[in-house]
Amino acid sequence: MQMLQDVNYFFERPDILGFQVTGSDLIVNVVIFSLIISWCVYIWNRRHYEKLASKIPGPPAYPIVGSMLQFIGKPRYIIKQINKLIDTYGGEPFKLWFCGCLTVVISKPEDVQIILNSSKALQKSFLFNFGKLLLGDGLFTAPVDKWRIHRRMLSPAFKTENLRKMFFPVIVENSEALIRDLKKQLNETQPFNLLDYVSDTTFRTIYQTTLGCNFDIEPKVEAEFKKLFDRAVELISERLFKPWLYPDFIYSIYSKFTGQQNVYKNAQKLPNYMIDEMKKMYAENKTTKKANINCTADVTVDDEKKKLKVYMDILMELNESGNHKLSDEDFKSEVITILGAGIETTSSTICFCILLLAIHQDIQDKVYDEIYKILGDNKTITFEDTANFVYLKQVIQETLRLFPLTLAFMKEIQDDIKIFSGNYVLPKGTTCLICPLAIHYLPTLYPNPRSFNPGNFDSENIAKRNKYSFIAFGGGKRNCIGEKFAMLNMIVFIATFLRNYSVHTDIKFNDIKLKIRVIMTSKSGYPVTIRPRHQK
Repeated sequence: MQMLQDVNYFFERPDILGFQVTGSDLIVNVVIFSLIISWCVYIWNRRHYEKLASKIPGPPAYPIVGSMLQFIGKPRYIIKQINKLIDTYGGEPFKLWFCGCLTVVISKPEDVQIILNSSKALQKSFLFNFGKLLLGDGLFTAPVDKWRIHRRMLSPAFKTENLRKMFFPVIVENSEALIRDLKKQLNETQPFNLLDYVSDTTFRTIYQTTLGCNFDIEPKVEAEFKKLFDRAVELISERLFKPWLYPDFIYSIYSKFTGQQNVYKNAQKLPNYMIDEMKKMYAENKTTKKANINCTADVTVDDEKKKLKVYMDILMELNESGNHKLSDEDFKSEVITILGAGIETTSSTICFCILLLAIHQDIQDKVYDEIYKILGDNKTITFEDTANFVYLKQVIQETLRLFPLTLAFMKEIQDDIKIFSGNYVLPKGTTCLICPLAIHYLPTLYPNPRSFNPGNFDSENIAKRNKYSFIAFGGGKRNCIGEKFAMLNMIVFIATFLRNYSVHTDIKFNDIKLKIRVIMTSKSGYPVTIRPRHQK
């Protein structure tokens, strides 16, 4: 008590201090002092970023907004701006400031290789968290610790034996079903949107192979899921270009008010239904196995095939028991990730490829000649045949070069990384942006980069380039888990299609307008006509 009286006496004696300090003055001074200290700590913590920013070139940045003023507009304009900057800096790394966060854009394959192969750059940017509203913590959006476990456990689902014995027959069957479905469009003069047919076939293929679902899904339910998933991807993409919606608490209020929250929720109904059905079937199979445990001598079983497990089998086992048990939420996240992302990426690439072949009849003829040479008139395609479609694979790769699966990879650097160009050291906390579209269009890597030239991927040209000159499926440690499955799917679908039909279109290459979002598609669809193929 005496001490408090002494303090009050001290502040109440203007003859001691020369001025009188009130309680409100004291609070204001404390607040100002705290702000100064906070600002100093903020500047100190940013010293590594500022040091790098002083060395690396980049467009002008302004307080608070940074470089964002250059990227206000529609997605197409933003991509144009990024490409313009890459041209301006000659493919060298350059910096962008976004709301105080340093982002370094790289496009040289040597630098891309360092980043994508580094264990210090496995964490994706916080922007990928926007996708969690739809995909949860699936492989595409999961934090590093969870991704490591899930990736290691799920990778065996895509081993070669699975592709050959379990996936390939289903792919062939659905490819032939697509040919039958397309008969109604034969010799029609009005173009139709190829995606309407391909997406249905791709959907069936994915849930019958990776998820091992052998039950039918009503076309109406299937169409509703694809519509909702597409809309959800659209909403995520729109949010990426609206920084004021970045804070989760703001977007939570906004999505409830606009009804967007219901889109994400309803898009998960079909995956939830599929999981419930598969769990019932899994439980029934376990019961049957126990009942027949003493009768195995009377049953002939392919032991090797019995050991093969599809994606859903592994998820089911992890969900039920083991050290790496998946929660129900994790289970759903992985299912909707493989289902939704697989449909979007594979369907759009197949459609882009066939559309490009319709535009370039000479290349289409060359692809058909290869197909006929391998399969002839009546030979049924085999798994071994797919390795012989050399030129068709080049065509698919060139399609992916021109129209890569995703807009950008954004990595959050977890520890200092030194890149090749300029010997720059990217400090911990920096965001590294890699744009496949920009890399694939570098004239130093691909002459006449905006033209369709499958020769870019012949063995001689591939040998001249760094492996990371082509990153349609990503690369390094966190590449696409289903790359081999996707390529097998596309080769069989396109070969089966061109074996039966020739494809035509009135549009030109420059008429293709991209719909820029998380997964890129054609803004005006894929308008084509087909005619019966007159085999040799």
